[in-house]
Amino acid sequence: MEDKLIILKNYETMVEAMFDQELLLENGIETSINNEDIVELLPMFGDINQGLCLVVFEKDFENAIKILEDYKNSIVV
Repeated sequence: MEDKLIILKNYETMVEAMFDQELLLENGIETSINNEDIVELLPMFGDINQGLCLVVFEKDFENAIKILEDYKNSIVV
């Protein structure tokens, strides 16, 4: 059975996408950032397609969401 890649989250900036990617990698979840090259070179294409997308394997989706939410909730504002 092949595990498919699904979009976890869309981002407006590469910095935000890379931060979440690193957080997930530290927690054992493989990720990839799609569309990074075209949006970096031509930001106007971010509005036309899905922009920067962090993708994960479908089997990791729920855990990845929980990790990102837990981190967001742990930040004291």
